[in-house]
Amino acid sequence: MTAAMPSATPSSARRRLDRAALVTGNLDKLAEAERICGFSLRHEEIDLPEIQSSDLAEVAREKALEAWRRLQQPVIIDETSLELAALNGFPGPLVKFMLDAVGPEGIAGTAAALADSGASAVCLLVLYDGRDMVFGQGRTQGRLVLPARGAGGFGFDTVFEPEGEILTFAELGDIGKDEIGHRGRAWRALVAELA
Repeated sequence: MTAAMPSATPSSARRRLDRAALVTGNLDKLAEAERICGFSLRHEEIDLPEIQSSDLAEVAREKALEAWRRLQQPVIIDETSLELAALNGFPGPLVKFMLDAVGPEGIAGTAAALADSGASAVCLLVLYDGRDMVFGQGRTQGRLVLPARGAGGFGFDTVFEPEGEILTFAELGDIGKDEIGHRGRAWRALVAELA
């Protein structure tokens, strides 16, 4: 089973993706996107300001506008959110800062201490060409587990076990994660919107 885009990816979607640059400093996100799409993407590494908001769409929109302002070319922004049920969706798009502060096990430990391990992993992609914004969102329900398991993936992959699975994202391997993960779902949704 492969999570790559079907070989019949609409040519209009492929043309728009080929013209855009994925703006991220996270090379793991780039590698995952290229596996899912099945072709190489242009990439720009720019340190974009990240507004402090719990609204994932607002954060992604602001980053897309700023990336366009700096590059003056079509851009794709990949924004990730981890929503803990025990914290009413926090940290959401602020997960990067929580990962920096306490790591994935610290986040899972917080959920465990609050006796609710439920979580949603969300990826929101925005393609902005200076005129229109096209969105693709993917969501994977699951739970946070301890101890961390697996050597693959990045971010919170070692502690996130998707619903219906007994393996974490880090244990599923690339193809498994791409098939059911939030980022794979977001890229497939974006392609559908572009088509």
